[in-house]
Amino acid sequence: MGTAKRKMERYAISALESTMDVLEEQIPVVFDQTPHHLRASFDNALLNLAVNRIIAMEGEQVTSSILWRLADVIASGVKPTSDEPVELTGYDA
Repeated sequence: MGTAKRKMERYAISALESTMDVLEEQIPVVFDQTPHHLRASFDNALLNLAVNRIIAMEGEQVTSSILWRLADVIASGVKPTSDEPVELTGYDA
């Protein structure tokens, strides 16, 4: 693998980690601002929004592959964190 490609991959992982850090800070704030009677649906709504964003950016086929990969990762016991994110859109996805 070339040096430029390795640098791009490291940058992509770093950007993913940073993005997850930002979202991990902001999601609890949004949850706290959500009316109490809607909080039970918060996680489902967040997941649906995320899936719709991925579909809009990647299309249905790629999105289904990403979600299949995510299901496989979760079933294997891996919990993606901002310190150890799981790459779902790379060539291994």
